[in-house]
Amino acid sequence: MTPIARRRPGIPRAYGVAESDEGMLEWPVVAAAISGAPIYWVSTVSPGATPHLIPNWGAFVGDAAYIEGGDMTRWARNLTGGDGRVHIGVDHNGMQAMVRGIAGATDVDEATQTAIADNYDAKYPYRPTGNRFWRITPDHVLAWRTDTLEAFGTTPTQFDFGGS
Repeated sequence: MTPIARRRPGIPRAYGVAESDEGMLEWPVVAAAISGAPIYWVSTVSPGATPHLIPNWGAFVGDAAYIEGGDMTRWARNLTGGDGRVHIGVDHNGMQAMVRGIAGATDVDEATQTAIADNYDAKYPYRPTGNRFWRITPDHVLAWRTDTLEAFGTTPTQFDFGGS
């Protein structure tokens, strides 16, 4: 697993985000929120540079997001025809997170497939049985809580995974 660095994101001062580290989020809390989110908003860019946003089911296992199928969908074609850059947004129990990274279609091993299926099963009336998924490897994750005004100002945290 890649070491994860934590810092304040570059947000304009006018938003009132704290400058100290006090109140910043911890990675396990953010990872749990991403894992528990029922909808993953997947954002890609088409060959004509048009943004494309779609809600999808997904799993977050071992510091990566996994989305099943989609071979003939616009978002999958965007990833296949482009550089694989993708953003995923989630909102779960007052936590918002944006995962920015690279997606690639992959066959997962049995242990990972079971973990993905368990994550799907906890959220959806569905359990994937195949081992082919889109794996989104994060470069950065930006997360914050919005359940109170104080949380909005103290919790914005960026996690860097050593990517670009």
